[in-house]
Amino acid sequence: MLDAADAGISAGAVFVAREQTAGRGRRGRHWIAAPGDSLTFSLLWTFAADPAKLSGLSLVVGLAVVQALSAAALGTRRSQTRAGLKWPNDILVARADGSFAKAGGVLIESAMRPAAAGGKELAVVIGIGLNCAESTSVNAGVADQSVATLSELFERDLTPEILLPVLLDALFETLDTFGHAGFAGFRAVWNTQNLWQDQFVQVKEGATVLHEGICRGVDDAGALCIETVDGMTHIVSGDVSLRKV
Repeated sequence: MLDAADAGISAGAVFVAREQTAGRGRRGRHWIAAPGDSLTFSLLWTFAADPAKLSGLSLVVGLAVVQALSAAALGTRRSQTRAGLKWPNDILVARADGSFAKAGGVLIESAMRPAAAGGKELAVVIGIGLNCAESTSVNAGVADQSVATLSELFERDLTPEILLPVLLDALFETLDTFGHAGFAGFRAVWNTQNLWQDQFVQVKEGATVLHEGICRGVDDAGALCIETVDGMTHIVSGDVSLRKV
């Protein structure tokens, strides 16, 4: 979609993939989606030409997804499951047995391009992948972690066709607000959806433990806050893996 952005495609354009055989996630992970089992799409949005103002963008996108899953149009929710967030860009399902599993994620890419009114603007491609239904192909693509589906949250099967329009409405509203006000206004709400909030966690890179302590959510810039024995640590790198212990 970045090629289309370079060619001048308008903000708000959406590309939907019915099937995904070589999807990309963080840290080089591969994502596979069979037709009808997952919602995988890219959304183009534009912002002022200041990359620093995009801090926290992937977090607000994840928040918009979780909030959209509460929409009445999607059907009756099951009472003992909930959707939630894991920093920086994972959508999780919290199950009745206390376990957590990944149901989707967000990937952000951006490039500078000429703005229609003159000057430059940031064209941002927001890639979202969500597991709607159980699929052996999805499970095979992420064998290193537990996988959930969003249908676990509802009394009926959740299809990509039902979910997409509800999700786009939430994303458009959230991105418009973020473009004007940044992440700080979303911080408190994001922390309420953080499934690791106030839990003892380890932050790892590979097999190496970088930090451990109590997860205190995120700050106004979207950095992860870990309260360690040495004080509060703010983590901004996206190349870490958060593990609840």
